[in-house]
Amino acid sequence: MTLVRAAHGVELHADGVSYWVTRDGEEIVRTRVETLANITFDEAASDADPRRDALAKERAFYDMQRSRSESFSRRASKARKSGGKGGRGGV
Repeated sequence: MTLVRAAHGVELHADGVSYWVTRDGEEIVRTRVETLANITFDEAASDADPRRDALAKERAFYDMQRSRSESFSRRASKARKSGGKGGRGGV
């Protein structure tokens, strides 16, 4: 039995034939497919991450700021394109 990965109380073990993921000593999944074990480990570790809520709020804040910036840029570029009495570039 070999410990392959560990994070936030979640561990991925392997013995050469099968892989299994445990959380706090309780087995979540046992499989012969390494990819499935890695995906299960990643999901369980992200669920157990104590910073998950803070990171989600921060990501939402930056997404909102990006949309506002894009909207402002679009409106500002349209405002610059308008000309005076003669129109854009005219006399």
